Amino acid sequence: MAKKKQDVRTAEEELRSLIAQIEALRTEITVINQTIAELQATQATLATIKDLGKGKALLIPVGSMVQVEAKVEDVEEVVIGIGGNLSVELPYEEAIEYLQKQVLALRDQRRVLEEAIAALYTRAESLLAGEQKGEKAS
Repeated sequence: MAKKKQDVRTAEEELRSLIAQIEALRTEITVINQTIAELQATQATLATIKDLGKGKALLIPVGSMVQVEAKVEDVEEVVIGIGGNLSVELPYEEAIEYLQKQVLALRDQRRVLEEAIAALYTRAESLLAGEQKGEKAS
């Protein structure tokens, strides 16, 4: 009987751990989704600016509720942050390609996390099925 109670406690602890892991992975997926949305918005903004063409006026946000007017001179070169406080100037098409590669990499990472969540759910279901069998045997 003591062994059975210990087994139940161990299963409950593992189940709590699995739930915590699932929640942590879901949080990571949320961040990935937000980053993908930001990258896609950036791509759309660059495309719109390029379509507007040289000499068009834009309002650029510079802080909380403050914007300044700027004129498009050239969108053939784009400065992109590449991490570690580093930026690189790329031709427009390369910049768009770089952003798309980032989106694809994030989607791959999200897929891996989703698969990990599925595996954790499978383990949790197996634990619950084992507990239910133990309850029926009692």
